[in-house]
Amino acid sequence: DLHRAFGSNRAVDGVSLAVRAGEAYGLLGPNGAGKTTTMRLLVGALRADRGEIAVGGYAIGRQTEQARAHIGYLAQRFSLYGDLTVLENLTFFGAVRGLRGPALATRAAELLKFVGLAAFETRQADKLSGGMKQKLGLACALIHQPQVLLLDEPTGGVDPVTRQDFWQLLIRVLAEGAAVVVSTPYMDEAARCARVGFM
Repeated sequence: DLHRAFGSNRAVDGVSLAVRAGEAYGLLGPNGAGKTTTMRLLVGALRADRGEIAVGGYAIGRQTEQARAHIGYLAQRFSLYGDLTVLENLTFFGAVRGLRGPALATRAAELLKFVGLAAFETRQADKLSGGMKQKLGLACALIHQPQVLLLDEPTGGVDPVTRQDFWQLLIRVLAEGAAVVVSTPYMDEAARCARVGFM
């Protein structure tokens, strides 16, 4: 029962959802419907005016860090470091999530192969195509093997082939048991999800 207003604008007005392990939940709506605000509430970047959020059994309002430890988040806009290489970005986000040494190197190599960027590990992130940036963002969101993956319009502005590739990666993530919430304005993407919430 999430609520969040900005002045008189009720951006999120009574959103309720539950997502199980291995399930993709689509949050479908046009621009301005409140999808990004909902995502920011779920990750703990904004506080709800009213309502409760629990991730992995932890209340995000009271146990924020424990809840965030279970979340991988890919923001709507590319939010990685453009002056760092692909591998440096992945290594940085892994270190922030507590990975070190050989475990971090192994996980980074696995993810670069998984998202198809192993051949580009020395390329600066701001020199990647839009689709490659999204794949790097996904790899960074997955670096700590989160139970919950929040994807805010992850295929916005990329070509149809890249969208298809991205969804093939998500199918593999779901098969590993993650709960995925994906916001999208595209009906065809929402149709790939087990359940859909309309905003």
